[in-house]
Amino acid sequence: MVFSDFIGCTKKAFHVVVSAFFYICMFSFALTASAIEPCGLKGASETVKWDFVADGDTLWLKDGRKIRFASINTPEIAHEQKAAEPLGDKASLVLKQLLSDSQKIRIQVVGKDHYGRVLAHPFLMGGQSIESLLIEKGLGYQLFSEDSDPYRNCLTLQEAEARKGKRGVWSKNPVLDVRADRLKPGFRILSGKVVKVSSPKKSGFLWMEMDGPVVIRVPKSFIDTKSFIDTEWLRNLVGQRIEFRGWLVDRREKNKGGQRYKRWIIGIYSQDGIRKLD
Repeated sequence: MVFSDFIGCTKKAFHVVVSAFFYICMFSFALTASAIEPCGLKGASETVKWDFVADGDTLWLKDGRKIRFASINTPEIAHEQKAAEPLGDKASLVLKQLLSDSQKIRIQVVGKDHYGRVLAHPFLMGGQSIESLLIEKGLGYQLFSEDSDPYRNCLTLQEAEARKGKRGVWSKNPVLDVRADRLKPGFRILSGKVVKVSSPKKSGFLWMEMDGPVVIRVPKSFIDTKSFIDTEWLRNLVGQRIEFRGWLVDRREKNKGGQRYKRWIIGIYSQDGIRKLD
């Protein structure tokens, strides 16, 4: 074999290797893409006109309804003499930008919250989930309610990607240790060890005590029902470290009586709101 023939064979081999590598990459990408559920509109929806943005997860409609996004919580903007939380103003600004191309959006109403706001999944007119677009930018946290959520798996994947990429709220670890951190009321993601699980007969709740001043409250009516909360699964968490999220409430006033309570309480309404760390 002359040198020119050797070069020709080498070039052919190189092209074969490159082509094989290209197809392997494309195939891998296809598998990855197909495994991620698209955050797009599913089923029937209502077309509405939005009026103005209240914050990153709340807006007013022209018909007077106040819409609270059902599956996401964004950082707070300044209100009631409280300073804005980090990225609160940005979340609000990005929502305005997402809505800027059209006065219309689509919504799927799921109920009302205790403030009387309409809980809904919002979508751009093209069907893209607004909740998903905010979560993938790291501008909000996923919420887990007791109701079935057709977008839960998709939003969980989006949040995992934002968390892995340290985008937005994940740029600094927002998870607070129940023992070491100074806790404040509001939406929080916490971590700690479960030390006790109890279900008093006269209480409508199952209680999970943590190794700090925090107790988790789970409504008994949600256990082994539509919320997919399994009793045995909860009891088996004793001695394990978990991550959980929700609205933290200060019970300091209750401790002024004879009975002592752990100061902080947080409600969990879906098993997806608890993640095992061990």
